[in-house]
This record gives sequence, C-alpha cells and structure tokens, in this order.
Amino acid sequence: MRVPTLPSLGIRLPRLTPRLAPGQMTRLLGVALWAAFWILAVTTLAAIALFIFMAFVPLPAIGLTVTTSEGGTNVPVPRAYILFAVGAITGYLGGFALILLHLRAMLRALQIGDPFQPANVSRLKQIGVTLAVVTGGAWIGQTLVSRLVRGELEPPGLFDLVTPAFSVLVVFVLAEVFREGARLRRESELTI
Repeated sequence: MRVPTLPSLGIRLPRLTPRLAPGQMTRLLGVALWAAFWILAVTTLAAIALFIFMAFVPLPAIGLTVTTSEGGTNVPVPRAYILFAVGAITGYLGGFALILLHLRAMLRALQIGDPFQPANVSRLKQIGVTLAVVTGGAWIGQTLVSRLVRGELEPPGLFDLVTPAFSVLVVFVLAEVFREGARLRRESELTI
C-alpha cells in the first residue's frame, strides 16, 4: 500500500543555515583549524616559558585552598607539585596542538582531492595515540590532585574514561578505513 502524498501548502520556511558552495566548508574548516592551532601553539609556548621560569626562579611557598559547601582546606603545595602541574598542562596543550597539526595536514590532502594517502593513515594513528596519552594523563592528574586534597575532591572513576576511550577507538577505526581506501586507490591506479 502506498502512502498518500499531501499537497504542498505553498509555505516555505527560510533556510536557517546558508548554503555553502563546494569546497567552502573545507576552507572554513581550514581557517578554524589554523586559528585553533596557533592559539594552542602560542599557549603551549607560554606554558613552556612559565615552566622554565618556575624551575629556575625561586618562589615563596604557595598554599592551595580548596573550598566546598562545608568550608575549606588549605594545603601547602610543594614546588615540585606546581612544576608537575605546569608540565602536565603544557603536555596537555601540546598534545592537542599536535592533533590539530595532523588534522591540518589531512585537510590539505582533502583540498587537493587526495585524502586516501598512506600518510593520512599514520596521521590518524598518531592522533589516536596522542588522544589516548592526553586522556590518560589528564585522568592520572585528576587522581593525583584528588589525593593531594583528600576528602575535598572526588577522584575520577573509570566511567570517566568511557567517552574518551570510545573516541580513541573511533580514530583508530577511521585509520583502518583510510588504510583500506589508500589500498583500493593504489589498486585502481594499477589497473588503469
């Protein structure tokens, strides 16, 4: 049985998003990735400079005050902890800058019309490894901070790793899809 079609009422809703010409989305993504990369790169360099400054310039003792609804706790923070935190933040920002660098290279390959390259397979695998290391490092860092101020902050649970682990798996699956696409492209070039 066929579903009856209703006659048009003649009312057209305006399009809320503008139509993009072919290639415009790629250019838009390129600009966004370029801006995000340079913001992260400059921020990472600033964090490196802060780390070097803190490593060589003597600073007074610093106390960390953690407040909750029941009150607050003042914990003296040793210099090594602060250096570790600045180093961890630097690694976190640097990891995401590296991911954006690889995404920009992949976007350039897409712009020239050749996304299924073996280089993109290795880029995706490097993105997956970097994402896994950054996620694991952030989780370990949150665990260490929660142990530093015992009873005031909840330590992260294993459930907090589900979404990032799924993201890492998606990236590795995409790497395999790109590897197969590169293989098929190579085979088609040989048959022509």
